[in-house]
Amino acid sequence: MKNQIIRTLVLQYILGAIYLIGTGLWDTAAMFSALVGCLAALLPKTYFGIRTIMATEDNNNATQWLGYAYRFEIGKWVMMAMIFWLAFTSGYPWDPVVLFAGFVLIQISGLFAPLVIGVN
Repeated sequence: MKNQIIRTLVLQYILGAIYLIGTGLWDTAAMFSALVGCLAALLPKTYFGIRTIMATEDNNNATQWLGYAYRFEIGKWVMMAMIFWLAFTSGYPWDPVVLFAGFVLIQISGLFAPLVIGVN
């Protein structure tokens, strides 16, 4: 499980970097919006992944692990909400389409990651 989580995160970071480079080539003013959009998804996913890896190494009890997973998922959503709150209250002129496209791209990539990394 540890290798699958790490491979998925690496894939998502690479996809985020490709999106960031593509946005920078298209419009350098929107590049910061792309960065924040990708990070709004990547940072909480990284938190969730690291916490999940630590919980699975210490515990094989399925009920307790599920409780950890719920708490980590709540933490992930709180982090995403805080990132968006900070972004939109900062007064920076964001490009919302680019910002949310980066966020959605990273979120959707999690659906296709098992196909790419070869999870059985």
